[in-house]
Amino acid sequence: MSLYCGMACRRKFFWCYRLLSTYVTKTRYLFELKEDDDACKKAQQTGAFYLFHSLAPLLQTSAHQYLAPRHSLLELERLLGKFGQDAQRIEDSVLIGCSEQQEAWFALDLGLDSSFSISASLHKPEMETELKGSFIELRKALFQLNARDASLLSTAQALLRWHDAHQFCSRSGQPTKKNVAGSKRVCPSNNIIYYPQVKV
Repeated sequence: MSLYCGMACRRKFFWCYRLLSTYVTKTRYLFELKEDDDACKKAQQTGAFYLFHSLAPLLQTSAHQYLAPRHSLLELERLLGKFGQDAQRIEDSVLIGCSEQQEAWFALDLGLDSSFSISASLHKPEMETELKGSFIELRKALFQLNARDASLLSTAQALLRWHDAHQFCSRSGQPTKKNVAGSKRVCPSNNIIYYPQVKV
């Protein structure tokens, strides 16, 4: 009996260690992406993008729930090109998480004004037709999403909203510049760093 209990304890310890190890690995990877612009740009090459329009996520209907489709960088570049947008628009994306296999996830709002495009906002109906989905307010769809998508889209919406509202330095009035991951904004004139606030 004691042998069986010992094996069960070891097995339980192993799974706890593995879960903690995965969490630590993901956290370290995300921290690296937030601090290293080159690493983040590299992660965008193999990452996945969730699309928004005026803070409403792109969703597709499946049975009685919504699914949040993800798009690769190549698909996104093709889409932007089709609508006459510069691929630099992708620099407006923000890092929102990663998988256990270290696939980075980003969010990009195609409806907010962009510093990289002449025609700032893309037309919603045309985008929905092309992407075979609908941009739906998150409040309306939240309880029809799976837990992972609901969490990711909530994080993405909050970050995109923060960046949209903090484009200028509160001290100098100059435009701030976001890092590639979107984890901070810096005022070039006085080097003040602004971080997204977490409201509890």
